[in-house]
Amino acid sequence: MAYTVDYSSGTGVLGVADDIYYVVRDTTNYNEPKYRYLLKVTINSVVIGTFKQLPNNNDSATFRIQDIVSSYVQQDESILQLGQFDSSGAFMTTKVFSTNASALETVTIDFGYEFAATANDAPTQTWGAAAQTTFRALNGNLLSQGSNSNDTNSASTFALTNSSGAFLSAVSSKGSFYNQDVIEGQFGALAFLNGDDVGSDDCAYFHVTYKSSNNVTLETGYFTNDTAQGGKAPAASLTDGQSLLYFGCFPANLESQAIDSDLKPSNVSSAWAYYEVQAASSTTLSGNEASAVYRFTKKCDTRYNDIHSALTKFPGEYFLCWWNELGGIDNLLCDGASKVSQKIDRSRFRTKGGNAFNAGNTTAYSRTSQEGGLTSAGNETTTSITLNTRENNPEELNNLIMSLANSPRVYVYSTNVQQANVLGKSDAFRRCVVSDMQMTYNTAVNDKISNYAITIEISRRKPNVR
Repeated sequence: MAYTVDYSSGTGVLGVADDIYYVVRDTTNYNEPKYRYLLKVTINSVVIGTFKQLPNNNDSATFRIQDIVSSYVQQDESILQLGQFDSSGAFMTTKVFSTNASALETVTIDFGYEFAATANDAPTQTWGAAAQTTFRALNGNLLSQGSNSNDTNSASTFALTNSSGAFLSAVSSKGSFYNQDVIEGQFGALAFLNGDDVGSDDCAYFHVTYKSSNNVTLETGYFTNDTAQGGKAPAASLTDGQSLLYFGCFPANLESQAIDSDLKPSNVSSAWAYYEVQAASSTTLSGNEASAVYRFTKKCDTRYNDIHSALTKFPGEYFLCWWNELGGIDNLLCDGASKVSQKIDRSRFRTKGGNAFNAGNTTAYSRTSQEGGLTSAGNETTTSITLNTRENNPEELNNLIMSLANSPRVYVYSTNVQQANVLGKSDAFRRCVVSDMQMTYNTAVNDKISNYAITIEISRRKPNVR
């Protein structure tokens, strides 16, 4: 028998927003009565479907399964807890790593066929026509828009094995490093592939180096990617949850961790201007790099977020957090001017009022001035917030803004106590949607000073008293 898988999307890690397909061909049995190609999809040992196809014009069949798999891969809302405040004002974790719950899943593919002995007989299924294959499904797309669908090994860019390995983030490259502007008190996480099975063999240690504005090293240290610190040492045969991890490496996360007090921003000289994060295979960074450099540049306070400023009674800022197209998480500081607006949707009806149902020989009919007329059946309040990034290097935010605009899941967080009633509670995430955005992307040549204006709508409406 000659049954072959002529083309496929490959193995390893595949994004469910890309084409995931198999082209199979049976040169021996395809002319048999009632012949069908078969493909079985199993996720975490549970068969989610068996699919059949007739031979096509080339006596083959193409199975595209990304839409089938995508329903079983979900990004982790629980990761938003990594660095979130609890009701007492303390951070909810002292660890820097977190596993994933459902953002990465193992998919197993079985190949087979069926045909009948005669046109009047029922077909008989045969499995194992080609070798079983597996891959890890990620809720994202790893191929660029200009890529051909038959490109394989699309996750190789995100394998943490050398100094070019990238995190699952839309942060822009700035020459030899990736850069993101942050303020003290800002939290966030970077997602990364972990372990031999997803190509990230060497990300055992994550180094953090604080530097001054003139690039003098002020403090350096590392976190160990292991279970004690919330992660898992890279190895073969890790679980799905251990094969995609989150590293809470924003200033507030480093401040809240209880692993290395020397790496808390508050314990480093106030002269630190930025710090760099880089994965490595050893406790010694030089010569053992396993990722690119991610730089977090400290920005000074503005009049909109300076807690010590006399210009504002209610200081605070907004952060947007979203699931990006790579299957990771990104975070954007919006500490420019903000404006809150609310729209109230009213349900109304008219009544007559009065005591018509109770009036009688002993009770006179009456209708007071407070009764009858137009009445509100119930109101719901829709809250919108217009946010602004600060004036910045115009091109630096383009990738993040594009990623934000295309994300299906966006959350807003604020430390602004004045707006606690708007979000329901300060220091808490709220689901939102991006309803309007300035989508003209900036360039350094044309836009020397620029910012982005983003309007969001809080997803849950505020019910009012009836």
